[in-house]
Amino acid sequence: LPTRAFINAHTPLPMAALRGIDGCAQAMSGDVVVDLFFRLEKLMSADDVRAFTRMGAYESLLCGVGLVWEHYYHGRALADALVDTGLAGVVAPTLQDLDGPGVPWLERALADTAAIAADDALRERGVFAALGPHATDTVSDTLWARAIALAHECGGLPVHAHVGQSIHEFHAVRTRSRGLSPLAHLAKLGVLDAGLPLMLVHAHFATGADVALLRAARHALVTCPFSHALFSFPAPVPAWLDAGATIAVGTDAAASNDCMNVQKELRLLNGFASFTATYSPQLDAFWRAPPTASEDERLAPPAASVGAADDELARRANELFGVRQRAHEAVASRTLRSPTELLRTVWQTPGGLHPHFRAGAIEAGHLANLLAWDTRHPNLWPATDVLAALVMSDATPAIASMMVAGRWIGREPDRPDAPDFRRSLLDSAEYARAHVEADERLSALLERAGIQLVSAPSGAAGRAGG
Repeated sequence: LPTRAFINAHTPLPMAALRGIDGCAQAMSGDVVVDLFFRLEKLMSADDVRAFTRMGAYESLLCGVGLVWEHYYHGRALADALVDTGLAGVVAPTLQDLDGPGVPWLERALADTAAIAADDALRERGVFAALGPHATDTVSDTLWARAIALAHECGGLPVHAHVGQSIHEFHAVRTRSRGLSPLAHLAKLGVLDAGLPLMLVHAHFATGADVALLRAARHALVTCPFSHALFSFPAPVPAWLDAGATIAVGTDAAASNDCMNVQKELRLLNGFASFTATYSPQLDAFWRAPPTASEDERLAPPAASVGAADDELARRANELFGVRQRAHEAVASRTLRSPTELLRTVWQTPGGLHPHFRAGAIEAGHLANLLAWDTRHPNLWPATDVLAALVMSDATPAIASMMVAGRWIGREPDRPDAPDFRRSLLDSAEYARAHVEADERLSALLERAGIQLVSAPSGAAGRAGG
């Protein structure tokens, strides 16, 4: 069964190297970006980034992702790593001038952006450019203006940015802008009215009034549900939908998720409405209900009848179930239970925002990013509702073949001796070399940072203590 490949609307692929490192869990209680990630990213070279990106790219391909919106440092290294592995992507080299590891690399990041946008060989491999101002607290008003100007100079490139992702960002922007929220600040700067596609990532601290400033035809809010649940809190996607916002879905980093499978994100979104009951006052009232009977009453013969209206516990149970029913029947909830609408967030929406290509559909003029599924695989069987299976099932083991930008990835299905899709990648000489280099570079990076792992990375035993 052929389908379009998935699109991941927000990845920092090199951060696969930071998955599970010591201190990550502890940093989740603070500002993980500043306390942990910035510390290590300052020490990464372009060659480190290229090596780590390859590993994140291989994971993405195995998850059926054919194209990523990649936002990180060392933009040319990101683009080269995508070509190395065959993954397509939009590369947004991180721009920072107020704070962050990218401050000393700013001019090179701007130059990389323009060079990637102008590179016909990269386009032919499915690699394109976007502007990547990091966030509203790490990018000055002047740099926002430069980014918008460069986007127009390069043919209307999209802007991919973190907006309202942390309480630190929220307060920093309010202080600098004299009371404006991050999104309202971008509106004041003219970013929202610049006529460019915008991918606005996270938006935890965006109000209904903020979201009303967006234009659904060219602005998308990007949610990363599992990453949000781990390091912050899930964004209010139902409220976004009620406000008419356009939604795309990403995984964020493997360091805060911890995988690149967008199916997992869709499954969580599918069940979002049910959390309304879990964290409701009605659940709290039901949980705190007094005992329904004493020991003597429990041992006594049943009463002739007990009216439900007179039973306090039954009343509270009914009120709790009513919360669930109302949430389940809401318009936004129905949208999040629709396989077609959920798949739109990883197909048409992130594939339709770049002016230089289209993806996320099997149509003429779109990137040939395709998956061939084995419908006999037990993870898809009996394949009576394939779209639902692509949302809810652990379907990726059933990928039989994959094409990205018109090229087969790993297995070429026309060959009679073609190996299994996964094995064709993992047993390749290219993957073996990438794995060895990434291991060596990760060990060296952690040593420079003074971080010791509880268990050393594979192939690097003895380099990190435990």
